[in-house]
Amino acid sequence: MSLSADLLALGGVIAPPEAQWGDPELPQAVLCPRLRTTYSPRISWRGFAPDPAESEKGPDQREWARLWEPAEPGDLGSSLAPNPKRPPRYGLQGLPSAGRRQVWRSLALLEDLRPLLSFWTVTLPPEALEPLAAADAVAVFQDRLRKELERQLRAAGLVPLVVGVVEIQGKRSGREARPVPHWHVVFQGRRDRSAPWALSREVLDGVIAAALETAGVFGADLRAAGNVQQVKRSVRAYLSKYMTKGSGDVSAWVGGPWEALLPRQWWFWTRPLRAWVLQHVLPLAFELLSWVHSNREPIEARGLARFRLLPLSDPRAPATWEVNWLSCEHVAQLVYLWQLDSWDAQWERSQRLSQWQP
Repeated sequence: MSLSADLLALGGVIAPPEAQWGDPELPQAVLCPRLRTTYSPRISWRGFAPDPAESEKGPDQREWARLWEPAEPGDLGSSLAPNPKRPPRYGLQGLPSAGRRQVWRSLALLEDLRPLLSFWTVTLPPEALEPLAAADAVAVFQDRLRKELERQLRAAGLVPLVVGVVEIQGKRSGREARPVPHWHVVFQGRRDRSAPWALSREVLDGVIAAALETAGVFGADLRAAGNVQQVKRSVRAYLSKYMTKGSGDVSAWVGGPWEALLPRQWWFWTRPLRAWVLQHVLPLAFELLSWVHSNREPIEARGLARFRLLPLSDPRAPATWEVNWLSCEHVAQLVYLWQLDSWDAQWERSQRLSQWQP
């Protein structure tokens, strides 16, 4: 089965009660295509397991701290809030963690479509970068690039499943003494294995030209601006090195004459891909996560999941954990063990009640 089918099959057995998932005062946790869950119990809580005297009550769900899953970003991408000490300007700290998480989710699902995927790299020539910087129009170019690619895919009869990230290429940037953004885009390029690729190199070059024209740039030599190839191995491998590469190098350009070449948004996706991804972001029952955390040592010893305490920059922040579920099959096994444990506990309570004498 595919990751998509496996996740959707798990949705019914890991979901919390409807009241819990809809109550903003209660903690929320999710299982997503990354197969990671991040959560943070309150520092003052004495672990997840209640005191023996309180074992009949169980832990109070409202004693949980808010689980650290930031709100889902908007349709087009994600940007950081502007620094109040300087004019509003998004994107000066590189790819944000929320955006990185959504890109990884997208790539995990797209892995099921690997034989149908194209990997497209856009590299603009110097004669295009200079007017883009002068007009501060990189964001305009990027927005039209996404929209025009989506339009061409729809015209070819394909659902526009598109995700892209921006990289500042280190060597060329150092050589030209200015930031040089590259766009790396993954999209579904054909309907099935036997179908031809829907968009030719010439059509994709036309997408670049249309995006530049919208940004006010005309006449650039685009013969080497686009490179497209079939995804032949893990799609995550194609984009992984660009997820952090170049993002940490932006400080050298902030406040300088070429700051306008830094992207305001370091990633983007199309609405159909966003909808597909969010369909696979599944609410996770508090009771299941509590049980998993309480039993993390034996679970990890049996190879059913991996846990790590996340390093946080603020020492005052509550301890935050991440569980790597390894696979959907491992999640199903843990759900089974959790239910067995729950049934055993219920049986023991019923036995004690039946043997109680007033």
